[in-house]
Amino acid sequence: MEIRSPIDGVVQELQTYTIGGVVTTAQTLMVIAPEDEQLEVEALITNQDIGFIKVGQNVVLKIAAFPYTRYGYITGKVKHISLDAIQDEKLGYVFAATILMDRNFLNIQDSPIYLKQGMQVSAKIKTDKRNVMDYFLSPLRTTIDESLRER
Repeated sequence: MEIRSPIDGVVQELQTYTIGGVVTTAQTLMVIAPEDEQLEVEALITNQDIGFIKVGQNVVLKIAAFPYTRYGYITGKVKHISLDAIQDEKLGYVFAATILMDRNFLNIQDSPIYLKQGMQVSAKIKTDKRNVMDYFLSPLRTTIDESLRER
């Protein structure tokens, strides 16, 4: 039996390695990552942050393999946000987001180094503008608000 992909790409997350192995109906055998597509980032957004995130927002992506203080970062935009939360073992309930990268490489020593699928990134989504004074006064305001409440 031969299985063909309708798109050109790279096989990832192969589920069955045994020749002649048995698979069940509707079982995912592998994931095909398209070759000529723009890379996307799958990000998890915590419940406390989801209210401030929307499609189209700018994102700064820092690649774990390349410290951003030395090699820089890549920008992108939020493409999609899931409508409901999913359970994550470490983070609790989170929303899945897709981020479209503006480019898929970093310039290192005047040469483009292309990113690979599966590389770990951290996504910083700019949600609001605050001045420096707000950062210092915010904890004080919270303390005052909480201390003046009565049960």
